[in-house]
Amino acid sequence: MILILSPREEVRTRFANLLKANHLDVTAVSHLREWNHSFNLNIPALIMLDICEVNDSGETLMVELENKEMLNNVCTIMIAEHCSLNQRIQCLKNGAIDCIPTGMDSTEMILKIRNLLALCPRSKYSAPLEQTEKDRIISSIQKHMKDNLNVELLSKEMFMSRSSLQRACLRHFQTGPKEIITSFKIQHALRMIEFGSNNVASLAYSVGYMNVNNFIAAFKRIVDTTPKEYMKRRHAENQKLPNEVMVLVA
Repeated sequence: MILILSPREEVRTRFANLLKANHLDVTAVSHLREWNHSFNLNIPALIMLDICEVNDSGETLMVELENKEMLNNVCTIMIAEHCSLNQRIQCLKNGAIDCIPTGMDSTEMILKIRNLLALCPRSKYSAPLEQTEKDRIISSIQKHMKDNLNVELLSKEMFMSRSSLQRACLRHFQTGPKEIITSFKIQHALRMIEFGSNNVASLAYSVGYMNVNNFIAAFKRIVDTTPKEYMKRRHAENQKLPNEVMVLVA
């Protein structure tokens, strides 16, 4: 997943539409705290950080990212208005792996993103690395999310006792396995809504809920609105987007 962090809606919309049109998984939010609220288990492979409205070439924003344990090893590229040589050098000094201008040609940008993903340790395009305990927990939840996954099944998948799993989850995520499973299911539901899902029952079943009411209750607790209300809002917002979507020609 590519995480776009930009306070500007037009930047989030343009880059997100371009990446999605070229079959790249993307999440676009205005602030890091927004990602923490809804997407805290989906660790990105690459972060695109908009620095057009800051004066320090993203230094403060990079410090904020570095303070998030889950983002310590995630590669970051910065989005600047023009990305002059001096600004690019400063971005590299601040820890980014590259800097791109907002008006970059769409074909060039997609090719650059794909090449950068091959270098990112968390990308599916890179060479596989030995999984940490935290990665194994996330991977197990991803693998069995649709199988009505619960704490007991997750502990068996991890070859752990329930108490050992509880301690591991508290150590890595500061919350218990039940809350992690629920958060991941709702996170996946949010992504499916972004891609056009508009039926609450089928959405609930697709993320492993056999009881639709339980899904609605969990969704409202985490997102602070019902799935139906969220669908209506997102679909209304999407209808306002430009009809033209730039697609990379193979």
